[in-house]
Amino acid sequence: MYLDSTFTKRVLFSEEKVSNFVLNTRSGQQIPPHQHEDIDLILHVLKGGAELTVDGKTQENAAGDVIYCKGHETFSLKNNTCSDMSCFVVLAPRPGPKIYVDEIGNQ
Repeated sequence: MYLDSTFTKRVLFSEEKVSNFVLNTRSGQQIPPHQHEDIDLILHVLKGGAELTVDGKTQENAAGDVIYCKGHETFSLKNNTCSDMSCFVVLAPRPGPKIYVDEIGNQ
């Protein structure tokens, strides 16, 4: 699901040791710089593309690309393409703070 007002996050499952979700963005939407504490992130671009920055290093990514980010690294994402983007995201170990595993966007 895509919303013009915000990116969306749909949790697929969240277990004791791992959590994963689908992240969707429209053109121009972004995920601000943040860290995941001691939680590693694996992001697989399913559709579209984005500019991803990890610890100040920016790269363009497209469908099929896989990105690995250690928890202490600062991560941000911007859909700088003209199309919608979807990513499959894995967080491991499962984050303790609920904010990391909550869905975002209307049901």
